[in-house]
Amino acid sequence: MEKSPQHFRAAHPLLFIASLLLAGLIFAKLLVQELIVLSIREASYLLILSLVLLQFIMSRSKIHPTNQPGIHTPIYPSTPSTIITRAHSNRLTILLPNIKIIEGLSIYLILFSWGILLFFITHDKNLFQIPYPEKWIAFCRNAVIHKINITIKSDEANAFAQSLLLGVKNNANKEIINAYRQLGIIHIIAISGMHLEIIFKNILRITLWLPRNKFFTLIELTIVLSFVWTYTLMAFASPSILRAAVFFSIYYIGKFLGASSYTLNVVAGGVLILLLFDIKNLENIGLQLSYAAVIGIHLLVPLFNKMIPMDNPFFIFLWNNVCMSIAAQLTTLPILLFHFHQLASLVLISNFIMVPLSTLLLYALAILVITPPIMKLPQLGGLIIEKYIIAMNKAISHLDALPINRPLIISFGLDQVVLYYLALLLIYAWLYTKKAKWLVYILGIFCIFCLLKLFSLV
Repeated sequence: MEKSPQHFRAAHPLLFIASLLLAGLIFAKLLVQELIVLSIREASYLLILSLVLLQFIMSRSKIHPTNQPGIHTPIYPSTPSTIITRAHSNRLTILLPNIKIIEGLSIYLILFSWGILLFFITHDKNLFQIPYPEKWIAFCRNAVIHKINITIKSDEANAFAQSLLLGVKNNANKEIINAYRQLGIIHIIAISGMHLEIIFKNILRITLWLPRNKFFTLIELTIVLSFVWTYTLMAFASPSILRAAVFFSIYYIGKFLGASSYTLNVVAGGVLILLLFDIKNLENIGLQLSYAAVIGIHLLVPLFNKMIPMDNPFFIFLWNNVCMSIAAQLTTLPILLFHFHQLASLVLISNFIMVPLSTLLLYALAILVITPPIMKLPQLGGLIIEKYIIAMNKAISHLDALPINRPLIISFGLDQVVLYYLALLLIYAWLYTKKAKWLVYILGIFCIFCLLKLFSLV
């Protein structure tokens, strides 16, 4: 992160733009929609008018030379005319900070209004549409399913492998799926960014032999994005994998163009793209959880790793796994409690055990799919994977049957979700800056929460 809020804002423009647009979208959905009705044409006209206003503000926001560091005001001779000029210059110097504040607030207000206008423009019809290569995607998906069918004979293991690799849950064992859900690890068998990360990293390893020039880098970019989006569409473009595909696309295109990579900028850009394609993504629980987990892992895991420095690679791997589980749970907790009103009691333990095991299984399935039919290697690999899946599901069933595994019933309202995230943000600021003032703010948030709970019982 940067040295000051100004540096942070300058390095993360998409984060601030996306935050204001998202605030406008939420405001329009919760309040404005019932009070104001705008047609698409009227909203478009207002959007164009605000663009003109923004251009006017930007053209007027020139800093006076006397307000710039390193530029000195010339010394005027003491004559009546120059005394008046000097006084006028001093008045401008005093007024400039106020003008800058007004201009900044105006830009924020315009961006906020854009979010409201985008809601009215896109809530009935998507802003963009992309043709879907149905025949190619169906061919690839059927080829993978056929490979799994001829190598994994057990019905339970076969259905689980298809669910884990492609998101096909038609034949999945309902009791096993429910056990994963009760343990809070249903995301393991949901197609997510972990799947795309495996494809992304391994395609990059394969393309390392290409020369490092512009032409071959463009070929590498095309190959990587083709594999990423083919797999995304094969997995029915579920919200979590769609988020990851957009994330990797923005990141790698930016890297190809030589742009600086900031994870929060990439996340914000992905939010904007998904909302412009379909504003209903705002209400998708899977997308909310996916973005919350990514932001939590990006912000909190580096701080947790610094708390207990280690040298042993094995312990580093274990501690990093614990940190990722805690970070993801901290940022997704209020969304889960708001929508489902319960929390699995063994969620941290089950995540710590099963996430590495499922990652290993995912690698094994990927190798199985690309293994050529030589010396019955696919059949041997399929037999090993089948035994592995059955053993893993037995372990899940055993954990689910433990008496301690009882869901914790906790209900969160929208006001409590907002207060939770605000408090978590202040805790992050305290851990990052080590300044005690953030603890005072956290205490204030806790008092507000207690007051809300007190008056809610009256």
